[in-house]
Amino acid sequence: MSDIYLKVKGIIKKNDRYLVLKRWMDDRIPDPFVWEFIDGQAEHGEAPDEAMLRNIREQLGVEGTIEKIEYTWSTMLGDTQCVGITYLCSTEAEDHCYEISEEYGGFEWIKREEFPFYIENSFVLNDLKKANL
Repeated sequence: MSDIYLKVKGIIKKNDRYLVLKRWMDDRIPDPFVWEFIDGQAEHGEAPDEAMLRNIREQLGVEGTIEKIEYTWSTMLGDTQCVGITYLCSTEAEDHCYEISEEYGGFEWIKREEFPFYIENSFVLNDLKKANL
């Protein structure tokens, strides 16, 4: 039997800006932070939409709204398949209301044209381009 899990990613948009978070990756490398969108794994039996909203609450300390599914993706990590759903989300919360989890070192609101200066993962950048983001 193969292992498979579901990951949800949230691209949070407010006006003409998108939220990126600086995630702590590895303290054994010179620059241990990587900019990315909010993401998390769905728990067993949890609906993907519920998982996305839970991850926004847990990782940002605010309520979010799902606007639509932007794209899906899949990747192999050894013998494990990761299937992902990327949502376009929004929130009405003001920046001072965010209580980001310890795994993040900060956040910024950036414009679409700034994605390549923050997001290093070429697969994510290609998916964003295909989704017209």
